[in-house]
This record gives sequence, C-alpha cells and structure tokens, in this order.
Amino acid sequence: MNKENLIKHIKNTEERYIVMKVLNKVESVLKNHTICTTDFYDPYQISLCIPLLNQIREINYIIAGGYEEAERRVIIIYPEYMELMEEDDPIGAIKISGKFTKDTLTHRDFLGSVLGLGLRREKIGDLLVGDGQTNLIAHKELCDYILVNLEKVSKYKVNIEKIFFYDLMKVEKEFKMIHGTVATLRLDSILSTGFGESRSMVAKLINNDRVKVNFKPVNQPSYILNEGDLISFKGKGRIILDQIGNKTKKDRVKVIIKRIV
Repeated sequence: MNKENLIKHIKNTEERYIVMKVLNKVESVLKNHTICTTDFYDPYQISLCIPLLNQIREINYIIAGGYEEAERRVIIIYPEYMELMEEDDPIGAIKISGKFTKDTLTHRDFLGSVLGLGLRREKIGDLLVGDGQTNLIAHKELCDYILVNLEKVSKYKVNIEKIFFYDLMKVEKEFKMIHGTVATLRLDSILSTGFGESRSMVAKLINNDRVKVNFKPVNQPSYILNEGDLISFKGKGRIILDQIGNKTKKDRVKVIIKRIV
C-alpha cells in the first residue's frame, strides 16, 4: 500500500494528518489481521477517508457513532474475510445524571469536565444533554475511565452508569429563527446576520480559522453559501442557512437563518 500515493491529492496539512492516521490503521489491520478503530471524526473528516478506504480491497469498514443521527463517528476497519461480532463494537455509552437542567449545565460544561480528566476531544463522540441527564459516547475503555473518575460537573455532583445504545435519550435541537435580508450570500454577511456581529469583526475571525462550513474549515469571508449549509463559529455556536428567498426592491436577498440554541 503506497500511502503517499493515496493522499497526494490532499494538500491541507491537517487533512493529510487525519487520513494518514487512518491509513496507518489500515496498515496495522493488513499486517496483524486484526480490528482497528479510528478516533471520532466529524462528517467532513470521514468524507476525506472513505474514498481512500474504498480503494483498498483487502479491508472492510463500518462507520459507527452509537445512534443513527450521530455527528461524530469512528471508522472500524477489519480484514475483508472477517465478520464482526457484537462484542467487537469498540464504543460504548454512559449516562451522567444529577440535579441539573440543560439550562444550568450545557454541552460545553460536560465536555470541559470530561476533557479535564486528561482525555482528548477526538476520543469522545457525541454528547446528548437534557434535564437531569446527559449521555456520552466514547471508546469503551474511556467509558470505564470516566465512570471511575468523573464526580462533578461544575458545582453539581453526578452519578454515572453504563447504558446501551438503545437507551440513549432523544434530544430535539432547539432553534432561534432569524429573518433578515443580506446584500450577498457571502459567509461574512450570513454570519453577521446570524450572530448579530459586525461584518468586519466576523471577517477577521473567519481569516483566523474560527469558522467551518459543513464541518470543512473555511477562511475566506467571500465564500458563497448555499441553502442548507451548516456554519460553525468557534466560541459563538452554529447556524443553518435554512432558506434563501426572493430579492427585495432594494436588491437585497431575503434569508431565514436557524441559530442552534
């Protein structure tokens, strides 16, 4: 397997690092006839790896995140002649419960407490935050580690137990609907409208690698968005360009933006 030849079309350093790590897993599978699992990746990162994996006939793979709508997932790679068993599933789920609500403790609070145990973000999957409980997906060995070591989130004492994937809570995303008009569908313009920030400030942050569109890093304020695009703004949150409408009499474009709250 010529790894350099497989990734020669990828120029971005961070993207090359990710796919090279996955190809190193493939190499281990082929050499040791074993099962290997990647870190948790977002949809864009996974989309970089799939075309490469599809070129390697000697392996099979499964993409898993614990539930159908999972955003962060791992790639389980194994020899093409092997059949995976239920006990081979490398990820698990835990339930963190306590006297808190989703307003008093946020996704950031739980993630911060878990990472504060010395864990890295790429080892953790989705977190589903609700009133009185949060579900977390991670590699199985890390679920055990969190179970033993996590005692508090912020000022709240918590109880932790392992759960099955079918016990995961259902979380409906909540949105704030923003109706507005923009001169252009440029990234800086939509972000400015969605977050109520000045366009010049937004453009500066885009240039500083603070923004992703559909999980892909974008550092061009002039990047043109399409209906349905998901924009992640580090430190601010996420918005979806939900609808692009007709132009006004002043030649501005009507838009409806969903801000995830």
